[in-house]
Amino acid sequence: MTNTKTTTTKISHRYLRALLTALAATILALSAFSVPAIGKQSDDPNQNVSGSNNRDVAVSLASNTATMPKASFVSGSGENFLGVKVSNHGNLMSFESPQGQEATFNGQEGYAVCSGTTADTVHGHDTGSVEDGFGAPTLSQPTAGKFPLTVTRKTTDGKFQLKQVWNKPDPVEKDVTVTMTLKNLWSSTINGVYVSRSGDFDIGASSSDQGAATTDSAWQWDDRARASTEPTSGGVMLTALTLGTTNHGVFVESRSMWMGGNRRSS
Repeated sequence: MTNTKTTTTKISHRYLRALLTALAATILALSAFSVPAIGKQSDDPNQNVSGSNNRDVAVSLASNTATMPKASFVSGSGENFLGVKVSNHGNLMSFESPQGQEATFNGQEGYAVCSGTTADTVHGHDTGSVEDGFGAPTLSQPTAGKFPLTVTRKTTDGKFQLKQVWNKPDPVEKDVTVTMTLKNLWSSTINGVYVSRSGDFDIGASSSDQGAATTDSAWQWDDRARASTEPTSGGVMLTALTLGTTNHGVFVESRSMWMGGNRRSS
């Protein structure tokens, strides 16, 4: 029995995780709302600004998945800058806005496919630095190195195919949208199927970010009220665009929780 389910997500500028039942196309969108930042948050000692080729190499070496940039986008400068890089595995490797402010640390962003009552069966996951359960990707893009980028992967247990379509980033809204379509390749129905999108996001010059979430979006920010530690204000958001999907949730988590397995199992 073959079932196709799609979701869409938008990424704007915390450790953000969107968990959605695979009932419709999941569209996730990441977008930034920011002014120039001075300095960088130091939650990860190996972080670097996204525009550096050295950073791309570091991401590849730190990862057991050997991911490399497959599509890149750059627009504007200063406050109006937007830089986006997506890997050959469909990970958001870099999201830079304004210029010099990297929101994705060490390419740690990605996806997971799970099933079961509590999503305890993990069929495949890839969050940039950690991966298991997915086969080699099949890639498609009209122009080499450019968006849109389509990344298709099958789980090694033969049960699912996940297709990601990364649209060309929007330099006006400062966001990028990915549509994920999950297809059941198994001979029978698989119950309790979930698709998640998550990332190690952060902003500003310190680790004292603030975060909040609704049922469809999660975001973090630094505001002017904390001027002693954050000389500028700004934020980043991860939001689902496929609304009305049942049994979905959005989470803002500490790094220890996200790294502790949540990014892989749900």
